[in-house]
Amino acid sequence: MISVLAMCAMTMVSCQDPVQQIAGNYSYKISGAVYLDSDKVELTNEIGAMEIVHIDDSNALVTFNALIGDVYATQARISGKKIVLQPYRRDMTVKQKDCVVTAEGEGTIYDATILFSLQYTDTVNKLTTDTLVMLCKKN
Repeated sequence: MISVLAMCAMTMVSCQDPVQQIAGNYSYKISGAVYLDSDKVELTNEIGAMEIVHIDDSNALVTFNALIGDVYATQARISGKKIVLQPYRRDMTVKQKDCVVTAEGEGTIYDATILFSLQYTDTVNKLTTDTLVMLCKKN
């Protein structure tokens, strides 16, 4: 009897863990534009795989593996239906300029979908974000 109650209690606690609820593999697509030296540049859509790995009840490791490109990782903080990506570095080429971009963003969790608003900055090349959206769908 006690072990059954303990199992039920553990199940209820794990259901309340927001990171555990969204952990897993996702497909993602990033689309939008940036400003480079005051010129608006539409970026080529980036697609790939994202994985959210449980660290604790409010923190996760998030990895991005672009179909064409590099692999990036960052930590994220999850609270309720919000997920905030910590700043991470990524390399990209915009209008034939090699940029070292600091990326960060905030998203909203909708069941098996996460919708992020991203910001990219590169102070050396004067790159800033116009509108970048990342849509993630759980596999």
